[in-house]
Amino acid sequence: AEAWFDKASDSTHAYFTHNPSTWQSYHATFRQARQSWEQTPADEMVRLYDRGDRLVIGDFGCGEGMIGQALAARHTVHGFDHVAANSQVTACDIAHVPLAKASLDVAIFSLALMGNNFTSYLHEAHRTLRQGGTLHIVEMTRRFTDVEGFVAGLQAMGFSVKTCEPMWKFTHIVATKSSDLLLSDAPVIF
Repeated sequence: AEAWFDKASDSTHAYFTHNPSTWQSYHATFRQARQSWEQTPADEMVRLYDRGDRLVIGDFGCGEGMIGQALAARHTVHGFDHVAANSQVTACDIAHVPLAKASLDVAIFSLALMGNNFTSYLHEAHRTLRQGGTLHIVEMTRRFTDVEGFVAGLQAMGFSVKTCEPMWKFTHIVATKSSDLLLSDAPVIF
């Protein structure tokens, strides 16, 4: 998995398209590792949205689609990953998802900012979120060398960061889309 952090998502997507068993093996290992975690980001996202009004949610880098499976009865969830693990997941490069502009109420990146072009994933979230829509980013805290700089990059892009809090060994950032225009295409840096 570490090798994917250094590659552009289009090359990773091409690789997994031709080698889906590698993707499946990675997620089997990930599923096993999650069993020992005190908190799992996907479960936390489900807890946040298991009630309330019907929403349209985009789960970017959804893996096996746990969030979509858990919330399908209450919300419309579009899951995106390199391989479609089930019928609720669309196989694609999450830098370019097949959704219309301003079609999402919520965009989730749960341990999904892999690839050296992850800023383009955030641009895609900005494009697909409606004005005032909510962005969730949950990443391993150890990935951040400058969380304040990361937050500043999101704000420069056109998001208003509401919270940036620890969640066990993760950092959970919640932001809303505050500008219809993408204000900056400068890279966001961990």
